[in-house]
Amino acid sequence: MKYQLSAWDLSEIKPSNLEAVFQEIEKKTSSVERQRHILTKRISVQQFLSLLKELEKLNIITSKLGVYAQLWVTEDSSNQAASALSSRVDTFLAKIGNRTLFFTLWFKALSEAKAAELIHASGRYHYFFERIRKNKPYTLQENEEKIISIKDTTGISALNSIYNILCSQFEFQFAGKKLRQEELLVYARDPSAKKREAAYKTLLTKYKAHKDVIGEIYKNIVNDWREENVHLRSYKNPIHVRNVANDLPDQAVEALLKVCERNQPVFHRFFELKRKKLGLKKIRRFDLYAPLQKKKESKIQYQEAVTMVLETFKNFSPEFYREASNIINAKHIHSKVQKNKDTGAFCCSVTAKQNPYVLLSYAGTLRDVSTLAHELGHGIHHNLARDQTEFTSHSVLPLAETASIFSEMLLSERLQQKYPERAKELVFTKLDEIYASIIRQAGFVSFERKAHKMMGEGKTIDEMSKVYLEDLRKQLGPKVEVDDIFAHEWCYIPHIFHTPFYCYAYAFGNLLTLALYETYKEKGKPFVTKIVEMLAKGGSQSPIEITKAVGVDITSEAFWQKGFDVINKMIDRVE
Repeated sequence: MKYQLSAWDLSEIKPSNLEAVFQEIEKKTSSVERQRHILTKRISVQQFLSLLKELEKLNIITSKLGVYAQLWVTEDSSNQAASALSSRVDTFLAKIGNRTLFFTLWFKALSEAKAAELIHASGRYHYFFERIRKNKPYTLQENEEKIISIKDTTGISALNSIYNILCSQFEFQFAGKKLRQEELLVYARDPSAKKREAAYKTLLTKYKAHKDVIGEIYKNIVNDWREENVHLRSYKNPIHVRNVANDLPDQAVEALLKVCERNQPVFHRFFELKRKKLGLKKIRRFDLYAPLQKKKESKIQYQEAVTMVLETFKNFSPEFYREASNIINAKHIHSKVQKNKDTGAFCCSVTAKQNPYVLLSYAGTLRDVSTLAHELGHGIHHNLARDQTEFTSHSVLPLAETASIFSEMLLSERLQQKYPERAKELVFTKLDEIYASIIRQAGFVSFERKAHKMMGEGKTIDEMSKVYLEDLRKQLGPKVEVDDIFAHEWCYIPHIFHTPFYCYAYAFGNLLTLALYETYKEKGKPFVTKIVEMLAKGGSQSPIEITKAVGVDITSEAFWQKGFDVINKMIDRVE
């Protein structure tokens, strides 16, 4: 089969008659509202389940409309029609959410006995309702919740849209060409030290030039997060909001972050090893992802990349291969590099039963092949959980990274087999990626904690950037030279804007996956079934329960240390 760089096909979710969809959503919402009177402590199980099904059908149609508007503007932020629709849809769906808000507020207010009865009766929906009850302490009155919903649409969502539009339209003059960010970052892994340095300086100088605007966006996002969540909702602190959303005990997150910080010297050893291998007198932040090979990496055609990733999945599991093929064959991947397209990559779910959509900008590097495997891994996870309900198909963020990172590990091993002459280089590359997805991501969370505190104290953006630079130098160790320009690196990390404290999910997912992968290597094919079963649970159980089923205790520092023991062995091997 032929695979070509292309845009995605949104026809499955594109409304044939937009106004008719708005009307249908309005009609279904009114139907739900008319049943508000049955929500008493005497409601029957049949009435409860009937209303739940109506809410699920409403969720399906609103998800399709919301995702279509989001994806259309993502592929071209300069498209004014897409931007106008996105704004209209955001406002409309916020109002719809407000009109059905009474259901979850009613459920939170029920007695423990009645709630337990309905949770038991809900069957496959039970975890959805358990999480609603867990959020009870942080819930405001109905009118207050409605005001916040509207405020978020015109406030936080608008600020994030401005950030996306600004950054997606950046063009960089480099080597006599105008490049998009993804094209420029290819040179951050160039064999030439001068090109690596020039690429980073070109990238970060652009963000530094816009630091006042970007800083103002971030400051207001942080202030809104603190005022709403800590002061109004009474979360213990800013990161506690994310922990509750992820249904993770603070103990598990603290154990993870503590072990990550304690193991920073593991990578100091790796950086020194890499310096020697590269023949450098000193290693700089510019050189962190330098390839071992001296010649420039030849481009891998998209056809070869897709074929390689699919073969990797096929060798591991027929389920992985089937679900990845479904996404590709549905033409749900936007792979080509184009002007005004969102930076980065993601996998976006629509409904439980539909193939998700993948965005990436494929420039032909091995890293791009890995990104393809990563995002398809997310898609595989989603599709394996298709038999869950609309409200329980999505796993929490840390577990959502498991299949994607596992897919990268599978690909890395296949690449070493495919290119035996480059095996050592590929192990170095894998260690580069492990640093970037564990220590670096945990570092972002550490920075966010300080940034949220500093913004509350009225500190400036420049003061915050200085703290970022100090933390980065400590993270990389005394032998890695870090240029002052990296003080502005945080400006191009979209997760800290869009989803505060998201980044520990990468460290969580990577360390969990290293442990799972080690078990898979020991037990072989019989363990594949365990992994598929774990992913098929989606978001139908808590992270604690799902990980216990594969023999993991995520609250234990000893468990997280096991991941670093695997990393130490990898470094020993290349040493």
